[in-house]
Amino acid sequence: MKKFFLGLLAFLALPFMVSAGTIGSLGDLLAVFVSIINALMPFIVGLAVLFFVWGVFQFVASAGDEEKRTEGRNKMIYGIIGIFVMVSVWGLVNLLEGTFGVERGVIGGGGAGQAPDVPVDF
Repeated sequence: MKKFFLGLLAFLALPFMVSAGTIGSLGDLLAVFVSIINALMPFIVGLAVLFFVWGVFQFVASAGDEEKRTEGRNKMIYGIIGIFVMVSVWGLVNLLEGTFGVERGVIGGGGAGQAPDVPVDF
């Protein structure tokens, strides 16, 4: 199982390692960091939601056993805390992205093929 996760991590990190030669500034390094976080975030949040739902199921299914209900309640609490922490980190990454002017998914600055910004007035 450990080899599987290491292989999966290497597979997911391969595009970022290939583009590592183009990192020349702090902004480029932050662009790589933002790309990695944005690629992994939906998967990790999905796992946390699944853990929370598992806790809800365990809580409801073990109505007569107080120990199992407590275990299910704790899983729900840990799931909510995990989701909160991950979404907070994601927000912090996006805040840093906006602060330092790093463009999402672009390594080495802007270039051809990037969609222009569209101003939105409310």
